[in-house]
Amino acid sequence: MESLSPIEQTARPRRPISIGAGAIVVHEGSVLLVRTIYGATKGRYLLPAGRVNQGEMPDTAAARETFEETNLHVEIEGLQGVRLWVMDDGEQNYFFMFRARLLSPVRDLRPNLAELDDARFFTPSELDALSSDESWAGAIAIARKGIDPSATLWPNYATLRDSSVSEDDRWRIWL
Repeated sequence: MESLSPIEQTARPRRPISIGAGAIVVHEGSVLLVRTIYGATKGRYLLPAGRVNQGEMPDTAAARETFEETNLHVEIEGLQGVRLWVMDDGEQNYFFMFRARLLSPVRDLRPNLAELDDARFFTPSELDALSSDESWAGAIAIARKGIDPSATLWPNYATLRDSSVSEDDRWRIWL
């Protein structure tokens, strides 16, 4: 029988971790929400969002997911919030929420009907009118924060990277 090295003897088991990202797309005092057609979020308005792919940065994923779900191009302005969730099965989910500026014309908005049945911009009063069956309190809170021009935004200071990072697209630091 093969013996374990000291490192293998003390190594901790890997934790199940998932990373997601969403975009808080603000345009003319309104924020973009999408309504999903499957899973735990079925029928609820949330940010355009999804899981971060292996090797992908969360802000890149937020912009990609926004385009895939709504046909809208966005530019990430900064990190606006983070949600941490230990799920029932013990998986730890880290979800990054980025404020984004709309680059496409609003007329290009087309929900991806394979994932969504609606995508539209909500005013603050329309956000307030959503019931707990139509959205989640956290989604409404971050959407309202995105609309608030005085809300804290952490921009990316990627130029602060050190010499061990050779590629700009592999480094982020939001301060």
